[in-house]
Amino acid sequence: MDSRLFKQIQCSVCLGEFTDPVSLLCDHTFCRQCINNHSQTSSRLRLCPECRRPYTMWDLRSNRVLRNMVDAVREHLTEQQAMRERDLAVAGANGPRAGLFVEPEKLVCPEHDERLKLFCETDQKLVCLICRDGDKHQGHKFKPVDEAAEPKKEMLKEPLAFISKDNKELEELIKRQTNEITKTEERSKQLSAQISAQFQEMHQFLNEKEQEVKALLEKQERVMVEKMQKNRNDIEEKLNAGKEHEDIIKSVIETDQPDGFLQWWTEHGQCFVEGIRQADDSWSKRSENGSQTPESRVKGLSVTSESLFLGPYETHLSFFVWKKMLGSIKPVPDRNVISDCHDPYLRVSSDGRSVTRTDKKGIFYRHKHYRPLARTHKSFQSGQHYWEVDVGEKIDWSVGVDGGYISNLNKNIRFQLKHNQGYSIKENSTESDKELAVKPRRIGLYLDCDRHQVSFYNADDMTLLHTSTNLSFTPYFLSLSPGAYLQGSNADPLTVCWN
Repeated sequence: MDSRLFKQIQCSVCLGEFTDPVSLLCDHTFCRQCINNHSQTSSRLRLCPECRRPYTMWDLRSNRVLRNMVDAVREHLTEQQAMRERDLAVAGANGPRAGLFVEPEKLVCPEHDERLKLFCETDQKLVCLICRDGDKHQGHKFKPVDEAAEPKKEMLKEPLAFISKDNKELEELIKRQTNEITKTEERSKQLSAQISAQFQEMHQFLNEKEQEVKALLEKQERVMVEKMQKNRNDIEEKLNAGKEHEDIIKSVIETDQPDGFLQWWTEHGQCFVEGIRQADDSWSKRSENGSQTPESRVKGLSVTSESLFLGPYETHLSFFVWKKMLGSIKPVPDRNVISDCHDPYLRVSSDGRSVTRTDKKGIFYRHKHYRPLARTHKSFQSGQHYWEVDVGEKIDWSVGVDGGYISNLNKNIRFQLKHNQGYSIKENSTESDKELAVKPRRIGLYLDCDRHQVSFYNADDMTLLHTSTNLSFTPYFLSLSPGAYLQGSNADPLTVCWN
């Protein structure tokens, strides 16, 4: 049923069609049974379900007009539903396509039950022979259905050609998109394998380094344990000898046979004591000095303490291993020699890695905020490239890419720090401020020529700082500016880092 029309005959309590509708003084209407049930479940104060206005059972009034309207609307909606179902049955399960080809014997006039053999050009509808002669079509123009269909078919040829052309283009787009999906899936698999291989290399490096450090630990452990065991053996030898002497002396002292003791003393005792004195130099020396108490044999002995220490591999293991890993990472940042572009305000190091701002004046004098640019000799038009530029503690600098040539000098993208102004991104002639939580000491620049995209990173922790897409120029040159001279306070160089 039509939802808008149905809502007009819907009870807000049961959400069904009104049955014996009654109205309250507030003009809200409900089914009689619905309002009676509501009244029985309410407290002493009965409130309208919609506006919450109080009412009594004496306020209920039958709404005959609405009841008649409900019957009429219900009948109308039922007829509409029946017509829709009949149309669907004629059209068939395939909708409009099936409705285009109704069987000729079913094309009959609903008024005269005659075959529809004519087409009224005036009303643009099929009619029968009897309709042609009736008052409704008086003075109208008619054609046989075969003759009337031909010009209509001609009219469809142009939209058919248009739709066919569009469909071919859509099919081609679908085909190309399918190919791109396949290429993306294959590319994803390749990248996944490449990532696995690269991580496998790092895992292998870490595993080898782990075994190397563990081998160093085992070697130190073996040396230290051997030393400790030798020391323990020496102590045990002295302990065993002392226990043996202790047992002998105890046994002869505790004897209750004086004659036997003296016999032992005469035959063995003196020699035994003399042997101990000779074996213990400290006792002999003390005896010569008139002292009868020998020094302890423990004196001079000590426990060899645990002293395993791996140096930096113990206190800074991660850092030292990471530094060693840097040398095994491929690809390393691109090595490209920097050119000063014949600017007398620039000085490039002999290895082509560093550029410094000079205080050159004279005929070449520029304004004090002049920021000269150095560029790589080589330009880049394809592939992906990465550089890291050490900016250190400089207070004015810029790092980026530009078109290099005179016609492209205004086409550039730079990440820059200006003295007393802070960080900013410069894209062509537009600058926008950039807030950074951490001051970078090294800037990473990733250039993707194929996708016309450049990204800047804090190379200290590889935090992404900014990405620019849809660069509107080629080729690309890495460009560096050591910044304004600032009376020598910004004289440190910019250095391109590579391993």
